[in-house]
Amino acid sequence: LSVILDDNAGLLSHSLIEDSVRTDGNVIQTGSVGSMLDPVFGRTDAQVFTQLRLSENGHSFGEEPIFDSLVLSLDYSGFYGDSMESQTIRIYELADTLNTDSSYYSDQTIADLGVEIGSLTFVPNLTDSIDVGGNLFPPHLRIKLNEDFALKILNADAEVFDDNGSWLDFMKGIRITADQSTGPGGIMLFDMYSALTAMTMYYRLGDPEDTLSFTFLSNSNCARFTGFDHNEYQDASAELKAQILDGDTIQGQELIYLQAMGGVKAQLRLPDIQEFFADGPVAINEARLVFSIYDDGTELGPPPQLALALIDEEGDYVLLPDAGESTTYYGGYLNDAGDQYFFRISRHVQQVLTGDSPNYPLILLISGGSFRANRLILHGPDNVVNADKRMHLQVIYTRLN
Repeated sequence: LSVILDDNAGLLSHSLIEDSVRTDGNVIQTGSVGSMLDPVFGRTDAQVFTQLRLSENGHSFGEEPIFDSLVLSLDYSGFYGDSMESQTIRIYELADTLNTDSSYYSDQTIADLGVEIGSLTFVPNLTDSIDVGGNLFPPHLRIKLNEDFALKILNADAEVFDDNGSWLDFMKGIRITADQSTGPGGIMLFDMYSALTAMTMYYRLGDPEDTLSFTFLSNSNCARFTGFDHNEYQDASAELKAQILDGDTIQGQELIYLQAMGGVKAQLRLPDIQEFFADGPVAINEARLVFSIYDDGTELGPPPQLALALIDEEGDYVLLPDAGESTTYYGGYLNDAGDQYFFRISRHVQQVLTGDSPNYPLILLISGGSFRANRLILHGPDNVVNADKRMHLQVIYTRLN
């Protein structure tokens, strides 16, 4: 028996557009809002459609309440892009109903009433505490909503506040969107389950003029989803367009592109794997698929994790047999140096060689693409252009005589 290391097994790769990703509150708790103009991937806009629910049934604002303010607060959970550039967020009341039992995807929208109920232009601040009524709270965004919209709620019939069914018939939800950025911009990530994410009515009842408040909750019972718009990649680089719009798969031998938010994925093939081991049976000790990051000169960080799956004859994604191993063995995580990822696919390669599994194509994408905003460029498998940074399958095997 002899143990052999080889990394010359042929690989083919190219990028293509993801259809969509599921983004409703049944699968993620993050909402993404913002606009960014990426020099490679072009423009991406993100918006949230969400219900808000009563914090208690049967609430009464009392006789002749005096309006003070209505504030929508959103708890930051992250940011991707240029945090020094201002953003403008606009809020609209929904015209159509959201359903908690429905699945919603990143390419969907819900109609609104067409009347802006609040807006704010600001520079995102994820570090400084916020003073609310003399109390300090972690960093979050606060947007004052229009008085007309607030009075609609404050002066509503008492039956509106009997329960959430009546409330949601009256106010179906809101759309939180952002103006298109003219500069780099960025995508803000908000924790939609946080107690700091809410709509709060502040009001008074005369003498004494103590300010009262009532909170409309954003929680796991609220139907919601995030919508992403990549503007058909019209602002993307020529190299990316060649792959995902023109179908030039040869370009993927040099570079491949990945983008979260229902953006871009990559397809990989190992067409020569059976031929490569045609001289006789082998036992695969280890097969590692290795990816190196291409530095395009931006400061946009890589994602912490990638995902890999098989594409079966029905076009469905199927986990590799190796995915059942521990995460430290299987891989997919960004390494400590921040420049490489790998997957161990030893079982998959062995099953292909023995004929126990078809040599299905693989799909590579950013893990958590429905709640992350990262993008990534990787070196392709071309061994002339990419030299030691090329994508490759590193196989250690024993030849069986």
